[in-house]
Amino acid sequence: MNYFSICCKPIELIKPKYIVMCSVLFFVTGCQNSTLKYDLNEQQKIYIHETTKNYGGLIELYKQRLQRSDTVDTRYKLARVYYLSNDFEAAKRILTPVLNKTNSDSVFVLYGHVESRLGNNDTALTYLDKAIAINGKNGEAYNIKGVILLKKRQYDAARYSFNLARENFYDENKVTNNLAMLSILNKEYNEAYKHLNILYTKGYRDQTILHNLLYTLVKLNKMQLAKSFCIAHKLSNDPEILIQELKQIEPNEAIKFNEITPAQAENQKQYTTEKIASQQISKQEITVKSAKGTKSENVASSTVGAKLSNMTKLETTTGKQVDSSAINSKTEKANDPSVSKQNDQAKQLATKSTILAVRSGEHDKFSRITIETVSQLNKNEYLIEKISPTEFKLSFYKVTLPAAGINYIINRISRSERDFSNVTGTLTAENTLVLNIKTKQNSRVKDFYAGLNSKGKAHCFAFDFYLENK
Repeated sequence: MNYFSICCKPIELIKPKYIVMCSVLFFVTGCQNSTLKYDLNEQQKIYIHETTKNYGGLIELYKQRLQRSDTVDTRYKLARVYYLSNDFEAAKRILTPVLNKTNSDSVFVLYGHVESRLGNNDTALTYLDKAIAINGKNGEAYNIKGVILLKKRQYDAARYSFNLARENFYDENKVTNNLAMLSILNKEYNEAYKHLNILYTKGYRDQTILHNLLYTLVKLNKMQLAKSFCIAHKLSNDPEILIQELKQIEPNEAIKFNEITPAQAENQKQYTTEKIASQQISKQEITVKSAKGTKSENVASSTVGAKLSNMTKLETTTGKQVDSSAINSKTEKANDPSVSKQNDQAKQLATKSTILAVRSGEHDKFSRITIETVSQLNKNEYLIEKISPTEFKLSFYKVTLPAAGINYIINRISRSERDFSNVTGTLTAENTLVLNIKTKQNSRVKDFYAGLNSKGKAHCFAFDFYLENK
């Protein structure tokens, strides 16, 4: 062997087993990076959807996650979004399979919320008690339990539950609102007024608060203050008529049980709009559009808040006068012709969507719900959604309710017991009336303009629910 051969010995090739090990290592690392990147992208999307309250987008994300991995946590998050979008049947359907497999007080509390909104109060109480047995410091469980006990007219038990919610540091404002409802049902109007005025002074302008506060003022016989309050917050086009009717209404027919939830108040109209838009544009465009929409809504909300902040604290003693710069400002602006013209246009728009009456009746092959309004409704002013073969959601945008409120509408529809098994309703901060109607059998809906009523003073719109086997 020569010198060159010795000095220039070829380098030994890397053994095959090391090549395989390195390849596996790079592959695993690549997968981890890909999964991590995917998780980060999903979390970013969730954050954006939650920030813009894009409930339709959140539902799709959680459904995809559930398909990849069916966990209690994902089901809870999906059910919670369904609940926030007022789709209570869907929330129940998602939670039911895990109720016997979990020991989570949060899951049981959410399920209690859902059953309560579906009218199954006894079932709701059962699961709330399970939650409390797991976590005796769950203030939310005590609070919703108190609301249900209020509905069942077990007032002492409700008060005890609300106090436990407060002791366990649940939202003080929500507890205060519920204690006010309890005082109204007990006809303790001075006590109710104190509770509601605390919330009003803090800046709450939720429709539930305003409605209950107006009712309390009427029952305390503070008529001038009630009228000024009604005008300032545009609760009715005919304040005097509304006040006279409220005088005759009993507390259990007048108060609203909805909790004050400012963050959720605007969800229904936005969720509905997003569902329509999702059929026309990409998911990315939905996110951008939702963000812009939220920005404009926030600006509008801030403007309203600024005007309402000029209202001084309501009188708690004499109740004979309202020291309100907002009311004075409106009076001065009313003399301005340009402002007056704008006010007339706004009033005309508001009057157009005023619901005057609601009727329901049973016919041979269908049950009919008739909505009477000042002017004829356009197709873009309401929406019908078929949630399931037996569940329907009717949404009416920017409406003014009859003086008797939303309970009047629900009671009128519920009279048709042959085909309807359950009727619930809510009114959002944007004055969107949402009616959830459940039929006893698979049904379909036909809607049409039915002309003027018998007196020729109101426009009638009919919603006919046909049973599919008829």
